Amino acid sequence: MDSDMGDGKIRHIPLYSLAFAAALLLPVVPWAPAVANDGVPVDTPAKNDDQASAEDAWQKLQNERLRLGDELLKQGQPEAAIRDAFDPIIQESEAKYRSDDTIYFCVRTQSETLLYLLGVAASHDKGESGKNGVALAPSWAYAYYGKAYALIELNRFEEAGQSLDHALKLSPNNPQFLTERGFVYRASREWDKMLESHRAALANIEVATPDNLQKTERARALRGEGYALIELGQLDEAERSFKKSLKIEPRNKIALDELDYIKRLRQQKQ
Repeated sequence: MDSDMGDGKIRHIPLYSLAFAAALLLPVVPWAPAVANDGVPVDTPAKNDDQASAEDAWQKLQNERLRLGDELLKQGQPEAAIRDAFDPIIQESEAKYRSDDTIYFCVRTQSETLLYLLGVAASHDKGESGKNGVALAPSWAYAYYGKAYALIELNRFEEAGQSLDHALKLSPNNPQFLTERGFVYRASREWDKMLESHRAALANIEVATPDNLQKTERARALRGEGYALIELGQLDEAERSFKKSLKIEPRNKIALDELDYIKRLRQQKQ
C-alpha cells in the first residue's frame, strides 16, 4: 500500500501491496551485523542451530503479521490491522531489541546497511557516541509504516505522523517512509516540510531502495515534490517534477491531472 494525491486529496492506492512487499522481498537477517566500539564493522558471534532456528521462526511470524495487516487494509479494516498485525510486531520488536547501548536500524539494501553502520562508526570516531549499531530485517519499521497507513485511513493524521517518525528513526533514509511522511505534512498544510521530505526521498532512492522498486518510488516522490511546489507557487519547478515522473510512468493520471491544473492556474494569472 502507498499514498498518492490528486484533485487536492490524499489517496491510498493498493498498487501491489508495495509497503509490505518491500519488506518481505528481503531474506531474514539473523546474523545482525554490528559496529564495534572502536568503530570497526563486525559480525556478531555465530549463532548455534537452535538460536538460528528460533530467530528464523520469529522473523517468519513478523512477516506473516505484515501480510495479515496488508490483507486487513485491503478489506477496509484499518483498526483490525493495527490491533491484530502492526501493534503486535511493534510491541514484540521493542521488547526484543530493548537496549541502552545499541542503535537498531531496519534495512532493505546492503548499501543502506553500510550507510547506517558507517554513520555509527563515524560517531565513535568523533567521540559522540559509544553505542553499537545493528542492522535488522525491515519488518519492525514496516509495522510502524503500516500502522501509519491505517491511521491515515481513519483520518488520524497526527498519530500517523508520529508512527512514521518511529519508522524513520529505524530507517532514516527509507524513501518510502519519507514520501509517506510528506503526504502527512500535506494534511497539515506544511508545504516546506512536505517538499523537504519528498526531496530527501529522491536523494536516497539509489542507496536505500531495492533495484526493482526504484522507478515506482522515484515517480511517487516526484509527484509529491510537484504537489508541494504547486502549493508554494513554484509552478515551473512543479511542472518539471510531474514531467519527470511521467517519463517513468507515462500514463499516470494523477501527474497528468496536476499538469492540467498548472495550466489552468497559469491561465487564471493572465
